[in-house]
Amino acid sequence: MKTLATRWTAMLDRQHQRPTGLIGALVGEQMARQHAPETHWTRDLLDLRPTDRVLELGCGAGHGLALAAQQIVQGQVMGIDLSATMLRAAAWRNHVALQAGHVALLRGDLHALPFAAQQFDKLFSIHTFYFWSEPLAVIADLLYLLKSGGLLVVALATGTSTPHGEDAFWPLHQQVKAVVQQLQGFPIASAALLRGPNSRHYNSVAIVVQR
Repeated sequence: MKTLATRWTAMLDRQHQRPTGLIGALVGEQMARQHAPETHWTRDLLDLRPTDRVLELGCGAGHGLALAAQQIVQGQVMGIDLSATMLRAAAWRNHVALQAGHVALLRGDLHALPFAAQQFDKLFSIHTFYFWSEPLAVIADLLYLLKSGGLLVVALATGTSTPHGEDAFWPLHQQVKAVVQQLQGFPIASAALLRGPNSRHYNSVAIVVQR
């Protein structure tokens, strides 16, 4: 029984990283529902403008894209994801905006992004930081894509939080703080770690960088 439970957990971990098939589609929709608080918060942090050109990295089932597209009526929101299953879900969720040209989808890897310098006003990513082998290098590559004054928001959970506001941080929290401290030495306008709403029993934080 323990072996079966271990295999099930490992399978779910793989599906969270790169959803595939029917199980992947179900996992993707579950994540869209569970992550709604931090997705709305991320959208608010971006301070979107109607003409912005925006890229979401690891767009999943497309909930973040849909929220952004509500405010970007003259620009464009682009989503990139490794999972074909998630891109189909994102296309279904955003089919009207896709047809209007306000949303575009691309299958790809954030470690090999097919974009030239300074193409975007805003970049965001939600719950993908855990899968970045070299976070500082990834963020440096993302900043290359931002226009001067552009904004990058990377949202994630770094621990649990009780209803009484008591935090139990994971080791990841110190890693994220270290990344922000290193970014403050970059030739950028600002870098900060912000605290957001709790989502279920997890905290929410965001690395916010202005180029």
